[in-house]
Amino acid sequence: MSGFSYPHTCPLIDKQIGRAKGDLTTYARDLLRSYNIEISGKEMLLAGEELFSALSDIFEKTRKTNEDMRTEAHKQIVALEAENMELRALLYCQRMAS
Repeated sequence: MSGFSYPHTCPLIDKQIGRAKGDLTTYARDLLRSYNIEISGKEMLLAGEELFSALSDIFEKTRKTNEDMRTEAHKQIVALEAENMELRALLYCQRMAS
């Protein structure tokens, strides 16, 4: 085993960010329509972008947390692999001594 073995999740996070942009635009449109406010498609896209912009920091913090967890998991696995090698060497030496 060599380090943390799990597929990178940034593509999945990116996909969900794209989905959130679309969902927020749709939500903004539906909300405005519920108040009988009609706006153009361009204005709707801008409203969705503004709403997403207000929330985008949440997604980036999620991405950062994910990267930090991956880095920490890799460090822990490397340390455990080194400890495992040391213990195997110790067992080998003990076997050879007996």
